[in-house]
Amino acid sequence: MRSVSELLYLKPGELGRAWPFFLFYLLLFGAFSVADGVSLALFVKRVGADRLPLYYAITAIANVVLIGGYVWVAERVGGQRMFQAILGGTVAVYATAWAALRWLDGGPAWYGALFVTREIAFTLVLMHFGTYLQDYFSREELNRVLPVVYAGGRVGGIAGGWLLEHLSGPLGPLNLVPVFLGLCLVCMGVLVVVSRRFRPLHAPEDEHGDPATFAPAEDRALERQARTSLGSFVRFVWASPLLFWMTISSVLYMVVRWFLNYQYNAFFQGYFADSRELAEFLGRYTQVALLLSLLVQLLLVNRLVAWVGVGGAYLAYGAIVCGGALLCLLPMTLGVAIFCRLLETELRFGLRNPLMQLLSNKFSKALRVRVRAWTIGLLTPLGTLTASVLLGGLIGTGAAGWISWVGGGLGVTYLLSALGLWGVERRGEAPAQIRQAPELVSTKEDR
Repeated sequence: MRSVSELLYLKPGELGRAWPFFLFYLLLFGAFSVADGVSLALFVKRVGADRLPLYYAITAIANVVLIGGYVWVAERVGGQRMFQAILGGTVAVYATAWAALRWLDGGPAWYGALFVTREIAFTLVLMHFGTYLQDYFSREELNRVLPVVYAGGRVGGIAGGWLLEHLSGPLGPLNLVPVFLGLCLVCMGVLVVVSRRFRPLHAPEDEHGDPATFAPAEDRALERQARTSLGSFVRFVWASPLLFWMTISSVLYMVVRWFLNYQYNAFFQGYFADSRELAEFLGRYTQVALLLSLLVQLLLVNRLVAWVGVGGAYLAYGAIVCGGALLCLLPMTLGVAIFCRLLETELRFGLRNPLMQLLSNKFSKALRVRVRAWTIGLLTPLGTLTASVLLGGLIGTGAAGWISWVGGGLGVTYLLSALGLWGVERRGEAPAQIRQAPELVSTKEDR
């Protein structure tokens, strides 16, 4: 056990505490891998890739509304109950859509409901999982444990891909929805078991940002105000070098991501004969891609962060994404489409998401819910809506041929933002080291 812990860069005892959360994330990701393949295959083949920009916009607007509610509720009900509410709501929508399509001859809107619900639910799951974990691990422990726990998602995704590949043929993609529903219900049961076996951790050292890099006390006043005031938090976004560059890069990343998503899905629409064939392909692809993602997450993330820092690792991912966006300037082939999906899906799970979580953990515990809600909950739909408008405009004006060129330019811009984030990390600036915000007025009580 000790040699395994050393291989994974964990301290003694951390692996034993981490495995139940590894198992939970395995089941969770297995469920959503099935949902992803099913919803995507049905939408692309029965609604059409040309309708994707519209549903990107619907997803973005719904995300803003639901995540606003999430921030208000999550700080009051606790991690376990919030997780059960997210999964329970997802089960309700998917069950209703499946029944409508299975027995009531539901139209394209129900396929859209599957696509949108999967995107929204997965955004909420990714955002809330870090909040849930911080109830059981300190910030220092999370920095080591997160890549290992997140690796459970890669294992679950491989299993989900196997189910997708082997059950799509005999059952059909639509009839895989009950498999997803069953896995979600199992996940809800695991949450109850974990809550009974593990006590929440109270870690006083997590009540502040990184103490080694704190700015003077008057700067900390804005950080304290940002915990309870929306206006102060927005000023904090401008004042914190780290959060400022996280904001810029997160929006740009989401725009680039959806450009890549549209381009490979448009190719898949014409390449595969029907939704069954596409679902089987996605199942085979997911197994291989998530195995690669698992190796990256288990064996590379911690070492890469140790070698070049979180900012350097993020810059490396930004360079790869930029390369993929530029690669789309060439004629689209199956190989290019697979590479684009790998960048915006599996490597997002295996590399970018753990790095973003490590960046979020630099903030005080009281701020992390708001930081995650900002970066995932607000900036994700903002980037999605921006991509929807750009893609819809290019398609609607007959300029679809320019999509790859616009995407390439956005990829370069995203790389520059990752360079800015790396610069903050390289200079050793922390979230509490803030620039002077014009609206900030420090009082004697603040000092």
